[in-house]
Amino acid sequence: MDEFLNKNKVGLPEIQQWVEDKMPDIVKDLTRICRIRSVAETEAVQCPPYGKGCLEVLEEMLQMGEENGFSTRNYDNYVGKISYDAPEQKESIGIWAHLDVVDEGEGWDYEPYVPTVKDGYFIARGCQDNKSSAIIGLYVLKYMKEHNIRLEHGLELYLGTCEEQGMFDLDYYCDNYECPALSLVPDSGFPVCCGERGSFNAELISHKKCGKELLEAHCDCGLYTIPDMAQVTLTYSKELWEKASCLPLPLEAERAGETIQIRARGISAHASNPEAGENALTILAEALCSQTLISDENKELFRIIPAINLDSTGKALDVFCEDTLSGPISLTATQLRMQDGHLVIGFLSKYPITCSDFPFEERAGAAAKRQGFDLKTTRLAKANYFNPEHAVAQTLTRTCREILKNEEEPFVMSGGTYARKLPNAFAFGTGMKLPSPPAGLFRPGHGDYHQPDESISLLRIRRALEIYICGILRIDKLDVKP
Repeated sequence: MDEFLNKNKVGLPEIQQWVEDKMPDIVKDLTRICRIRSVAETEAVQCPPYGKGCLEVLEEMLQMGEENGFSTRNYDNYVGKISYDAPEQKESIGIWAHLDVVDEGEGWDYEPYVPTVKDGYFIARGCQDNKSSAIIGLYVLKYMKEHNIRLEHGLELYLGTCEEQGMFDLDYYCDNYECPALSLVPDSGFPVCCGERGSFNAELISHKKCGKELLEAHCDCGLYTIPDMAQVTLTYSKELWEKASCLPLPLEAERAGETIQIRARGISAHASNPEAGENALTILAEALCSQTLISDENKELFRIIPAINLDSTGKALDVFCEDTLSGPISLTATQLRMQDGHLVIGFLSKYPITCSDFPFEERAGAAAKRQGFDLKTTRLAKANYFNPEHAVAQTLTRTCREILKNEEEPFVMSGGTYARKLPNAFAFGTGMKLPSPPAGLFRPGHGDYHQPDESISLLRIRRALEIYICGILRIDKLDVKP
């Protein structure tokens, strides 16, 4: 392929053949860890730090590493490591995957923890986000070991257990242990994600208590998921029931004794890309505000939800900002509950990479107050950036272009990965442009990460593994420091 690969007496055709031969084993190993429900628990945990499932899947991966002849280390059950040993090398390259998954939710056509392979797709909760990346990392190490390749850097696969719930696992690791000289995070797209937007997340808490006819309000598919269900519970009256029972889809009403539940259905998606879904919270709030279902005082509280979500660039909270590298801020309300009679609305935002000094709390707090709410910030994290002109980024971009046969450029994304908390790190793969799944394999709103029937194309796994093997063989010859 070039001098870097030729020096190790390997080439792309040989790598591709090796990957193809290993695909049955890759599917078996991915099945082993996708059978485990590893949703991180961060409160009242009986099996610390993040629950039985996360500990079980971490132990399973470390056992797989040992079965393949690698050394392993468990960092207090927060993070695990599988190493391609090179004790004389002072610097290392780390591949960071996470083994925890989002809650499976409802509406699956396939069993979330009984992995299925169908029409070239592997289907199970967490298979795309991010357990396939852990298996890809393991097989990168296996390739080096089976071919007895002597690298100039150490090569390590790190395995986190709480990425989806705040990356507290990585906070613990970085506070207590040494990080690699360079870290690659396969939790994005190819070629190179050179920047991740910052995060400004908060809750809006109403000054006034809700009107007496509103008994409950609930929407919680996770802060980082566009919700596919939202509902309120109202006090029953004959007049209200006549109106509610005539609501059109995707709204539905159900009487339960002296109460009426009004429920909205949407289409889930990752909240970093709200346009990919249909927000059930927005649907519900619009219906409540446009129909005579709730009192005017409650309508005043609910109006802020469509004001935020129908624009989604933060203007409703006076935090609009943008730059040429990453475009405008994205701000979306995804959660709803009642607390001591007050309405609580949770939102997340992804702001441009050059706007870390923007006065988000001050501006949003003042705008919220004008609309009858207090602001409680739950996360304010700076954006991160990796120079796309760095030799490592350029080399990996070139590798992706050659294997995927495209001219894609390094990019900035709205999602957040471990790269934002690691020194000298960026997200690298494994997403790529591929043909759509066969017709009928998945319903709308199904099949992608964080959705019901989460899946990953086996072709994507093959290509990503080829890119990682070739890419690491190349960058191993470079200075990987900033």
